[in-house]
Amino acid sequence: MRATILFLSAGLILFFTPIHSVHASDSAFALGTPAPAFELKALDGKTVKLSDLKGKVVLLNFWSTRCAPCTAELPSLNRLYASLRKNGLEVCAVSIDASDKPVRELVQEKDLAFTILMDSEKETYFDSYAAPSLPMTFLIDASGVIRQTFSGPQEWDSSTMKEKIVQYLPKR
Repeated sequence: MRATILFLSAGLILFFTPIHSVHASDSAFALGTPAPAFELKALDGKTVKLSDLKGKVVLLNFWSTRCAPCTAELPSLNRLYASLRKNGLEVCAVSIDASDKPVRELVQEKDLAFTILMDSEKETYFDSYAAPSLPMTFLIDASGVIRQTFSGPQEWDSSTMKEKIVQYLPKR
């Protein structure tokens, strides 16, 4: 009887264990690797590709209107963008909301100036970047390499955060 229970338990464990799980070492967001390509629609209807942003430092921020920490960090991200966009910083905030209606309302309410992209199917979020949480932000240098990742909300316009980003901006 005990052997049968152990056998059944082992079978259940194997049945419910994923065939492939994401580990930091084999994930798409390993530091120092090229950022996965993406092509997403912006709220203004234009298509944005990562390759179009080559030569700029990109903060790629994954978020949702249903995520309170995500929406809380957007004003500081907007202030950071306002202060560094002339220096070569591009902010692309990728919403994983199913509909663009709540996204448009929030963008208008918070008067956000940076690019808002829609990933309603969550393909870029899950498949390309394997982002483990929301908000999740990737700092991509001008040559398209992931230099830093930030999990959870940040105070983007703090001096500490600006120092982390400015080091990758083109020298003028």
